[in-house]
Amino acid sequence: MGLFNFIKESSEKLWDAVTGNANTQDQSAKLKEHLNKTGLTGIDKIDVQVVDSKAVVTGDAASQELKGKVLVAVGNVAGISGVEDKVTIAEFEAESRFYTVKNGDTLSVISKEVYGNTNLYNKIFEANKTMLSSPDKIYPVQVLRITQ
Repeated sequence: MGLFNFIKESSEKLWDAVTGNANTQDQSAKLKEHLNKTGLTGIDKIDVQVVDSKAVVTGDAASQELKGKVLVAVGNVAGISGVEDKVTIAEFEAESRFYTVKNGDTLSVISKEVYGNTNLYNKIFEANKTMLSSPDKIYPVQVLRITQ
């Protein structure tokens, strides 16, 4: 558990309520709505609240994988500067690592850096599929989940 920092204005802008003047209750509802649209199963026990542009994620996740996907999906929203992780998991698993995309990165380049093999790029894509529509569509300062 902890706080993960994200670049507040460089993430993908999903709706104006998170970046505009909406109250935190509206922002929290929109963020939860976004999370529900990811198609992740098992998020019914997870809640998201926005406090001063930071998302506080609480509840229970069935796995470390689900927890990691939720944190990345919430953090990569324009207007969210950080994610406070207060999610518990049923069974202990090794935690995911996170990678911040740099200019010129591709999933193959990242795969070479983190796994030592460019051909494992699809592993990164699959771990982040809830927010990536294609392996070719990543952008600088986006935060990706890296699995073991």
